[in-house]
Amino acid sequence: MSITARLWVTMVLLVLAVLSLAGVVQSRTLRDTFYAQQGQQLLEEGRRLATALAEGRTDEVARTAENLAEALQVNVMVLDREGRMLSCTGLGGMMRGMGPGPAGGTGAGMRHRYGAARHGMTYPGEEWRQGREVVVRGPNPMFEGEMLTAVVPVLRDGRVDGAVLLHKPLAPLAAQALALQKTAVAALGGGLLLATVLSVVISRRLSRPLLAMRRLALAVARGDYTVRAPVVSRDEVGQLAEALNTLAERLQEKIRELERVDQARREFVASVSHELRTPLTIIQGYTEALLDGLVRDAGEKEAHLKEILEETLRLRRLVDELLDLRRIEAGALPMARQAVDLGELAVRVQEQFAGLAGKKGLVLTTSSQPELPKVLGDPDRLRQVLINLVDNALRVTPAGGRVEVYLRPDGRAGVELLVRDTGPGIPPDELPLIWERFYKGDPARRRTGGAGLGLAIVRAIVEAHGGRVDVESEPGRGSTFRVNLPAAPAA
Repeated sequence: MSITARLWVTMVLLVLAVLSLAGVVQSRTLRDTFYAQQGQQLLEEGRRLATALAEGRTDEVARTAENLAEALQVNVMVLDREGRMLSCTGLGGMMRGMGPGPAGGTGAGMRHRYGAARHGMTYPGEEWRQGREVVVRGPNPMFEGEMLTAVVPVLRDGRVDGAVLLHKPLAPLAAQALALQKTAVAALGGGLLLATVLSVVISRRLSRPLLAMRRLALAVARGDYTVRAPVVSRDEVGQLAEALNTLAERLQEKIRELERVDQARREFVASVSHELRTPLTIIQGYTEALLDGLVRDAGEKEAHLKEILEETLRLRRLVDELLDLRRIEAGALPMARQAVDLGELAVRVQEQFAGLAGKKGLVLTTSSQPELPKVLGDPDRLRQVLINLVDNALRVTPAGGRVEVYLRPDGRAGVELLVRDTGPGIPPDELPLIWERFYKGDPARRRTGGAGLGLAIVRAIVEAHGGRVDVESEPGRGSTFRVNLPAAPAA
């Protein structure tokens, strides 16, 4: 069953139950209230007649009885102290055993005792004999149909000297109750119609966003993460639509990220395969030449073996760099945290590369501002940062050039390391790419056999120390790599 049908059935049943209960309660309440008001009115009229009888104003009683019989459609009886009927005015045609006759008239000649049993029914005769007023509703043995009867005793000198009885038929009241019930039925039908209209309107208002959410869920299941559900309200349905939209957006972002990761993985595998292919090919060629006896000269054999060793060491460096980069990015590479004198590390790195710089005809210098604060980090990893940056600068700087390492406070409770070279520089479109793995945009780096992992390792180590690294370069005017590291806390 659809939500529209369920809502319609629910609202119809609810309206039906409420209106039915309200109709029953209202009908009974109004009927009882009306009967009580009519009974009170009969008692008031009966008291007036009883007072007139007690004072001997019989003519006034007769006129009043006739007026009541005509105006209120009631029967007025006067009983003596023995309960015998002295007079009967109005509704004569409804009395049992009276036969046809005028509506008004007296019954003084009748000797029927009001209070005796007749046809298995009892007259309300005992209460008035004790001086009490009484209102009785139901079948009356004196009349056809149900009657509302009010009995008022006549008191003379403190004694009961008779009674006044007023009878009013209940049939007209029953007709009014039936009309009320018909009105309630009509109201019930109108309520059901209104419930149908409201259920259709509300169910559509609820079902439309739900159907949109269903379409979104099916689209996500098909792999389409661009579908969104409209948010038409701020209630629970609207919050659910927002949550599903957020879910689809996050899934779309995750899928894109996974695609980027997968693309990076494929590129990484391709780059590693390419980097491994060259040294392995060289090693294979030299080894086969030696095994096949193609090289007989001892000096040439030694040269081949040196090439094999150099390519083997190159493979080892590549594997070590890949492992280090992987551990650093995964946070699995242990790093010591101690105060490190970065200026002292720079001097040691300069000494390490002094021979290479001299062989290439380059000037390598190191300087720092006085009272340089120490940085917090791992000395071996920070030394690797310096080595990679200096080695990279020496590789790209032509003979006669200059490589400078300079350290200074960065003004934010840290140390700034600058590595400047006078190499060819980096084109602006390549600047964002130099930090990627295996990127080798400069031809000089290809000639020197770099794997393109040095700068990626530098960035990973610096960021692991809570620092940052960037580069400024202009083609033909060299490059400046800038590393900022936080200072160690004061001892």
